[in-house]
Amino acid sequence: MSQAGSERQDDRAGAEEAPARGRGRPRSEDADQAILAATLKMVAEHGVTATTIEGIAAAAGVGKTTIYRRWQSKNDLIVAGVSMMAPRGDPPDTGSLPGDLRALVNLQRERLAGTGLLTVAPRVLAESMNDPELHEGFLNGVIRPLRRLIHVLVERAVERGELRADVEVEELVDLLHALPIYLILTSRGDPDSIAAIPDAYMPLLLPGISSSSEAPRSARRRSSKSSRAKRARSA
Repeated sequence: MSQAGSERQDDRAGAEEAPARGRGRPRSEDADQAILAATLKMVAEHGVTATTIEGIAAAAGVGKTTIYRRWQSKNDLIVAGVSMMAPRGDPPDTGSLPGDLRALVNLQRERLAGTGLLTVAPRVLAESMNDPELHEGFLNGVIRPLRRLIHVLVERAVERGELRADVEVEELVDLLHALPIYLILTSRGDPDSIAAIPDAYMPLLLPGISSSSEAPRSARRRSSKSSRAKRARSA
């Protein structure tokens, strides 16, 4: 049995030992935050494999059963922690795609500053390569929410005539989604690394995608099979 599989088995065993939370019993928000903070701190210092429910419980000042009442396994708990990195609320609407991206970047920098999430999340993603369950949880909790939000911003820019009607939405979302991930990874999680995206990178992209630019003859229609397939995967 793989190490990841063994850990999941131990998690499930611990969850079975924990009594079910009584109906109507209030859930402590303070306890939730203490558990999530302890989880992120332990992952940042020791990595996913060395992080344990016992260690998290001790650091948070709660019992293991308190954790298992809320999350079924260590993977669920880690995903819950890093999912706080995903944007919150409605997509910004400033009237332009660069403006929307600038507003989103500023909101994320302000919200994530001091949390350590931008350092922890890349580590979780790297270690999830050997754990399909954790990897899928990371995609659902961190990657896909941001991708869906960027997709909204791009589609809205097309609808208001800012971008070419035939622009490949999925490919543009790929680019705009990849930029923050690359910058966060290469800066070791520095929130300020993403500040340059709207003003440094958008001027490089806009000449080829704005409604005032002429579509190249080889441009594919947005309804191409590749775009439909990618759109289905990102949904």
